[in-house]
Amino acid sequence: MKGLGYLVLLALAPGQLLAQARPSLGIELGYARADFVGPGAGGVTQREGAVAGAYFRIPLSGWLALQPGLLISSKGGATEVADTSASPLRLELDLVYLDLPLVLRARLPFLLGTRLIVLGGGAPEARIGCNVESFRNDISLGLSACERASTASFRTWDVSVMGGVGLGIPIEKSELAFEARLSRGLRSVTDVGQIYNRSLEFLLSVPF
Repeated sequence: MKGLGYLVLLALAPGQLLAQARPSLGIELGYARADFVGPGAGGVTQREGAVAGAYFRIPLSGWLALQPGLLISSKGGATEVADTSASPLRLELDLVYLDLPLVLRARLPFLLGTRLIVLGGGAPEARIGCNVESFRNDISLGLSACERASTASFRTWDVSVMGGVGLGIPIEKSELAFEARLSRGLRSVTDVGQIYNRSLEFLLSVPF
């Protein structure tokens, strides 16, 4: 029992947490599954996207940090349209945003020296791209700008809230992290109906 108690004390030792208590820079790369929610989002399915950017981590204590960042994220959704062809036409709407996330990030002792990461925050988002791509039998038929493919007007900015969990792996005096984040937009992406962004993102956080 003494041995077990000693291991627990080591896992909870302030020095282990304070090893990360210094400002740091890093990059984030990831994969996303995006769709829409809301009363106007019926029939919408998920589409695949990408996330990439950088962060600056500001320690508030040995286990808590504030993390502003800059991300480019691909959101949107997909739907199928029946026509005269035997196979349906799949339309994918790609909304690309420049995000400025502000995240509160907690690190807690976990198994074998790793850290459990719990985070939450929000982000203003400026839309920098909007395209519609059509597919039939998984073959792309072409890409068009939103203003040419749709009569709807897509709004130029959004605000999202997010939450997530992850696993931190210590590397020397730094930490490699794998995180899953769920975000939801608070503003309808279009002036037609109530349609809100939603995205499940899987990120690799790599410190400099």
